[in-house]
Amino acid sequence: MAEKVKVIILVDNEAGQGLKNDWGFSAYIESNKWKILFDADTNPKVLEYNCKKLGIDLSKIDFAVLSHWHHDHYGGLTYVEKVAKGKKLYVPMEKVMDFDFEIIPIKKSTKILEDVWIIGPLPFSIAYEQALAIEIKGKLIVFVGCSHPGADSLAYEAKNFVKKDILWVVGGYHLPSYRVLDNLAKISEFISPAHCSGDEAKKYVRAKYPEKYLEVKTGSIFEF
Repeated sequence: MAEKVKVIILVDNEAGQGLKNDWGFSAYIESNKWKILFDADTNPKVLEYNCKKLGIDLSKIDFAVLSHWHHDHYGGLTYVEKVAKGKKLYVPMEKVMDFDFEIIPIKKSTKILEDVWIIGPLPFSIAYEQALAIEIKGKLIVFVGCSHPGADSLAYEAKNFVKKDILWVVGGYHLPSYRVLDNLAKISEFISPAHCSGDEAKKYVRAKYPEKYLEVKTGSIFEF
């Protein structure tokens, strides 16, 4: 079981000092037990640049998780496969594209490690999206890519499947309604709309739930 967790936002729409931002999302999660990459942005060059600036060696990851098969989340995998060739990549439902990983499709919420779960995949339109949940100190951090099925739906699925309370939901919320944001505030101690969430979502959370809002941008670092 992880004793401490560090989360580094490798790429987000919002710029960080000395780093490159992009329309995409990627997060690196590290504990004393494992290292995980969640999503890989759009541009492999942007991901590589930021990793080097932040001192992150993706060859050391234990595995990667892809939230869904949209380019702003898998585009940077062409860089990751160069440095982490053969590592496990958990994808939703099926292999849509071929990369030099051990690609493992996930078809239902699944426990990966003692304190790590893949949540979903949940359907949206003609595709599926999954989330990553990790446990720290008895609560869950839930990472979402674009939340096409609804950020609250993915969070509720994590809470119900793992049967633990939620500490933080971070990632793209996909231009959420106020209802979705209110639902997230009800079940999570902290919320961080990023990537495709939009300025209105951030403004709403900052104003209504200032004690719950954690700002996220490229290069943000959080420790729990």
